[in-house]
Amino acid sequence: MADQKEKQKIYVLIVIFGIAGFALYYNLLLKPLFSSFIAKNKEYRIVRDRVKSEEIMIANEDAIKRQHENFEKQGDNLERRLPSQDQISSLLEDFSNVAESSGVKILKIKPLEASVAASKQKVTNSAYSEFPILIEARAGYHQLGDFVNKIENMDRFIKVTDMDVAGIDKDPRHHDIKMRIITYVLQ
Repeated sequence: MADQKEKQKIYVLIVIFGIAGFALYYNLLLKPLFSSFIAKNKEYRIVRDRVKSEEIMIANEDAIKRQHENFEKQGDNLERRLPSQDQISSLLEDFSNVAESSGVKILKIKPLEASVAASKQKVTNSAYSEFPILIEARAGYHQLGDFVNKIENMDRFIKVTDMDVAGIDKDPRHHDIKMRIITYVLQ
């Protein structure tokens, strides 16, 4: 019996040392390895997802290039519609060409001084400003309508703000026209 108790004590001690050895082995070796493995696995997933998104972008390279070209075309189109200050002479020439094609005789084209509201606008928005233009012309009603239509449908941002039409006693088919046009120019 004493042998049996001694064997049980030895087994209990072996089990206790085994559990303590396993606990030391787990805490000193396995736990740091698992923690490192979990961290590396998270990093791997992040890198893998990043690689997948980059592969998708590479696969869509042609679509991205087309989109970039479309944005450049839209930007160029908007720049044409919103001329810079040095392109005003070509804008006035365009007015003259439109008038000629509409049968309107331009007597005078005169850029006007910017109004007080426009000067306040320069302070709030430095990208563009209003540029008013006075046009004095002579034409019939139909030619005037055609002229205004063509001006407002030009590639540039243009707005007819004021128009004064006066009849001519000597020529009832034609009228003296004064119109104020506002366009916008880049600063």
